[in-house]
Amino acid sequence: MNANYEPHAFSRRSFLKGAGAVGAAGLLAACGSSSSTASGSTSGAASGSTATTGGLTEVYSYESNVREIESWNVLYSQNASDFNVLTNCVDGLLSADCYGKPVAAIAESWEHNEDASVWTFHLREDVDWCDVNGEVKGHITSKDFLVGSEWVLNQFKNSAFNTSMPLQTIAGAEEYYEYTVEQGDAAADLTYQDMLDHGVGIEAPDDYTLVFTCKNPCPYFDTVAGYVCFYPASEELINELGIEGFRAATYAEMWYCGPYLIEEFVQSNTKSFIPNPNWYGANDHSRFERVVVTMLTDMVTGYQLYQNRELDEIELTESTVTQIQNDSSNEFNNQLCERQPKKYSYQFHFNYQRFNDDGTPDDNWNKAIANTAFRQCFMQGLDLTRYYARTNPINPLKCENDYYTMRGVCYNTQGVEYTSLVSKKMGYGEYDGETMIRLRANGGDISALKKQAMEELSAIGVTFPVHCWNYILSGNTSAQDSAAVMKQAFSDCFGDDFIVLDVGEYVSSVTKEVVNAHRHSYIQNGWGADFGDPINFLGQETLTDANAYYSWNYSYIAKVFEEGPADWQADLIATYQEFERLVHEADAIVDDIDARYEAFATAEAYMLENCLTMPAQYEVLLCLTHVNDYSKINAMYGICNYKYVDWETSEEAYTTEQYEELAAAYEAAMKA
Repeated sequence: MNANYEPHAFSRRSFLKGAGAVGAAGLLAACGSSSSTASGSTSGAASGSTATTGGLTEVYSYESNVREIESWNVLYSQNASDFNVLTNCVDGLLSADCYGKPVAAIAESWEHNEDASVWTFHLREDVDWCDVNGEVKGHITSKDFLVGSEWVLNQFKNSAFNTSMPLQTIAGAEEYYEYTVEQGDAAADLTYQDMLDHGVGIEAPDDYTLVFTCKNPCPYFDTVAGYVCFYPASEELINELGIEGFRAATYAEMWYCGPYLIEEFVQSNTKSFIPNPNWYGANDHSRFERVVVTMLTDMVTGYQLYQNRELDEIELTESTVTQIQNDSSNEFNNQLCERQPKKYSYQFHFNYQRFNDDGTPDDNWNKAIANTAFRQCFMQGLDLTRYYARTNPINPLKCENDYYTMRGVCYNTQGVEYTSLVSKKMGYGEYDGETMIRLRANGGDISALKKQAMEELSAIGVTFPVHCWNYILSGNTSAQDSAAVMKQAFSDCFGDDFIVLDVGEYVSSVTKEVVNAHRHSYIQNGWGADFGDPINFLGQETLTDANAYYSWNYSYIAKVFEEGPADWQADLIATYQEFERLVHEADAIVDDIDARYEAFATAEAYMLENCLTMPAQYEVLLCLTHVNDYSKINAMYGICNYKYVDWETSEEAYTTEQYEELAAAYEAAMKA
């Protein structure tokens, strides 16, 4: 951020109109809906009711400056920081409502055959492409979805981004993808007609109908169809920019079909959205006259902006919550609101191929992390309660995550939530607000595991303490404080004779400066489901699958295997191979959802028992806000949750009591 930057030179108050807080009844009316017919078909037609934003005509929000958008091509990204922006600019077949149910977007209705192996989507006839200035550039038909699908499935064009979903679900997709790999540079000349001729199970019987034929019955395909792997693309724009140009298009070059356009973008500073005058949903949904997102270096600055009404919502740091909570006269004392959990399951992703700063292998760490007992010390001994308090000082253990898959992604036919199946296999208890669930079995005592690990590792030349490297953004005081808490947790739980946490810094991009250079020992990162099935989580961690995101890009276990493991990595590779076998075995069950989820739970429990990746936390944050969190899109999959559509807001900040009432009404509606 430039030193002389001022967020808003005009008066913030000049844009605000007074209105009272919207109650829980208004929340329920604002959420979208979907219905099912007797045949099992699903209709996503709009209800016709227009929601209200409540009090604010403009909204001022924020994002961390380490989460700046990196790609304006929604097909060429798998990063939430990109999608949180682009979901406002580009729409797909489906969206979601505040309960996470699929609802209409460009597809106004859809249905499937009896065994859910063939899905048909009926498109709206009033959707246009426009440029950043709002000038209409073309009309969207089924052809644009064929073009987008071919782009995604063409390895030369999209470099395997977003291919995992169509490869897993669509008949002929995997064969076409492999064909593009074989073609090499010649794949640049392939078109959607080549894709169709190759037998890929996507058809367009007319300009406003799309038919997808799945490899197998796929009852969750509507959650897949709403993901970016099936978003439209303009053949005209691709031809105009060329393949490289379209892949790297700027916001000024890209075409849009979503609710907003980019008014202004200042890298690592601000971005503002204004309504797309051509958006098909304008009569059925509410939007703001302007949305401004400020990039923050830390939440302390954000709190100051909120106090000045330069922001309409702000998540709070531990110190700020304590300051407000301990002062009954503080103006915000009765306004501390606890947000819903965000859709991301955060994990510690270990790096099995760490390099030193000079590019040489860090064999001391690499040998240590390949040892099962060493990894299990993290899972069974690292007490993160104090670390969770950095996120939620009032109810820290609400942030505890004991699973890899996010809660609420899917349910079996009995209505049982998937992670409860994993919990049963792991022998976990229930939340009690006092003790971490996964530490209860041994009380956090890892003395026997520690002894075993040190003996086994000493025998192969590992020296102690093992240095574990984590990196934070330089100058970020909140990250520094969190790192200090984590460093103390390492010391208290492991002992300084065993594992020591070293904290390094990066200047601007953790991906470019740390992860790509293999410098991390672990990265805490989150995964949000792309669709409603466990394979989308567990498939990111398999050993040999080309689209296993974390295995190739964070843990580098796939590279270890590809390049040839050392003798001391043999057990690690064998464990990964067994995990992959269990995942593939579960994924092969396509005709029995209950058996499928039970098998996935077995695979996930095996991963957790061997601590291949360690669950870290959920984001359950405290905030001050003029925005009703329960009116926002809240899907546990997809990219739509940051879409600034149908939000309820209030000129007066919500109180703690009001938010508790909203939460209770929301939970009751979810169970109804």
